[in-house]
Amino acid sequence: KNLVKLTKKFPVTINIIEYNYVDGVPYSKTTEERINTFAKHLVDNGVMATVRRSRGKDIDAACGQLANKIKN
Repeated sequence: KNLVKLTKKFPVTINIIEYNYVDGVPYSKTTEERINTFAKHLVDNGVMATVRRSRGKDIDAACGQLANKIKN
């Protein structure tokens, strides 16, 4: 609700980028349903929103995954 309130004042587009798991980081990815519900809430309240789907997961190069791995 706060994001809607703030962004309705400006001509913006909110880019929703899914989180990609990274070893050793205590965060997890949300569900497709929650991402889509969030985006719909923004759009239904007059805020332009785009869901950007991640690519490059297979080589750990997706958004947020550019990290070094130690090979044994």
